[in-house]
Amino acid sequence: MRRPSRKDAEDRRDWLDPDIIECLADVLDPEVGISVVHLGLVYRAVRTSERIDVDLTLTARTCPLAGLIVDDARACLRRRFNDCPTIVVRLVWTPVWTPDRMTERGLALLGHPPRGQA
Repeated sequence: MRRPSRKDAEDRRDWLDPDIIECLADVLDPEVGISVVHLGLVYRAVRTSERIDVDLTLTARTCPLAGLIVDDARACLRRRFNDCPTIVVRLVWTPVWTPDRMTERGLALLGHPPRGQA
């Protein structure tokens, strides 16, 4: 599997609205107690005046709490963006999640050293 390039990271930022990401940082994966943002589970978060669309994944397809995480994300977005008429949160499975998607904060919360340090 190829490692994400700098261009991939730049393209991904275009799909991540910072206000939505800030909001979703409050949504925790209940199995590990870390935000879906810091786990790198949010693949797309875009907003217009009429709609918010979020695509997120899980660390495993068999996660028994998938519905809870999606519902929590939707509720969090509704509280923050209560004037937005349509909020859609979808589970997606491609690309497959890997730990490479985690933020430095997520790695630290799991006790891992920062990238580039062993």
